[in-house]
Amino acid sequence: MTPVPDSPPPRPRRPLFRQFVRQLLAPLLLAFVLATLGTVLIAYQTKQGEEIAERERTLETFARSLVKPLWDCDNATASGILDALAHQPAVLAARLDERCQGQHLLAGAAWDETGEGAGKATVGRLPIVYEDERGREFALGELAVAFHPPSIAAVMLEVLWRYLALFSALFGVLLGGTLLIFRRMISEPLARFQAAIRASAGSGDLAPLEEEMHRHNDELGDVMRAYDELMIKLASVIGQLRDNETVLQEAARRDPLTGLGNRLALEEELTRALARARRSGEPGCVLLLDLNRFKPINDTWGHAAGDNVLQETARRLSEALRASDTIVRLGGDEFVVIMENLQDRENLPGLIAKLGEIIARPQPYGEHGLTVGASIGTACFPADGETSAALLAHADRAMYASKRGR
Repeated sequence: MTPVPDSPPPRPRRPLFRQFVRQLLAPLLLAFVLATLGTVLIAYQTKQGEEIAERERTLETFARSLVKPLWDCDNATASGILDALAHQPAVLAARLDERCQGQHLLAGAAWDETGEGAGKATVGRLPIVYEDERGREFALGELAVAFHPPSIAAVMLEVLWRYLALFSALFGVLLGGTLLIFRRMISEPLARFQAAIRASAGSGDLAPLEEEMHRHNDELGDVMRAYDELMIKLASVIGQLRDNETVLQEAARRDPLTGLGNRLALEEELTRALARARRSGEPGCVLLLDLNRFKPINDTWGHAAGDNVLQETARRLSEALRASDTIVRLGGDEFVVIMENLQDRENLPGLIAKLGEIIARPQPYGEHGLTVGASIGTACFPADGETSAALLAHADRAMYASKRGR
């Protein structure tokens, strides 16, 4: 007794509300991230503008304070002012190029060789000019200050916690309200609909289902009515399928172009022929025909001409062979003939020559005559094989040998 395989474990049940919340969570998180990023960028740009204005004020203030010491060539006082500038919170380093003694005064962090300040600092420059009472201007030097770059991380941390608190509160309210609405409008009506279906299926009485349908004049009611209509149509379709089963099976075994059997029919018929040959001891043969010069007809006259050649070839083969022989279109321009109870194999070459001569006769196509030939390979059973695959392989080799011999 064959053991019955274990059925796969049931899939875990996933309530609609849980799926709805999961689907809703991604858009909410995306909206939160986008809103946060937008706010951070706006705050960052605002802070950046404020810092630029503050830097300009810092530069102008310290540049004015350096005018008198530089005019007096008092580098000691200028160095003190420069140190005070370097201790400002936003300043990373400061450099003063004074012209009186030609010195470069530095304060704060190390200044690189290019004079652009350390790291990724933002550098501001301002010339220091003295204007006398006559309005003449004298260049005293240049003040360069490297400022700390504005930190977007600091801005993000400043606003992120506010959005987290707001998002948590909104999500909690939304989740609770969605749960109540979903349960009242979807879960409970679906549960009643399911119970009505089971009651109708168990007793055959459609009254519970119809009663539930009348209670809903909404989408759920539409679903229930569509289900009822589907069951009626399904019963009709099942009846039609049963009536057409034989026709469909026959159509699946036929080549639509020639009306002959197809590859599926070949496998079935050849298997039956081999079984009958084993029981009766009567030999048989398989003929594999491949049309010659078929591709040029397709290329020159088109596929309609090629289809006409295939149909005419199938008709000629059907007329030339016995009613008990099976003719199959294998595919493309190849045909297979199954011949059972072949008592006299000596007549096989003559039959092959006859088939070749019949196929080679010109075939009318409009006002033209189309001519093809045939390369035919044979395999007899049980001598050349006792399976379908072996016989077809043997016939295929014989057919190609015949084609090369032409």
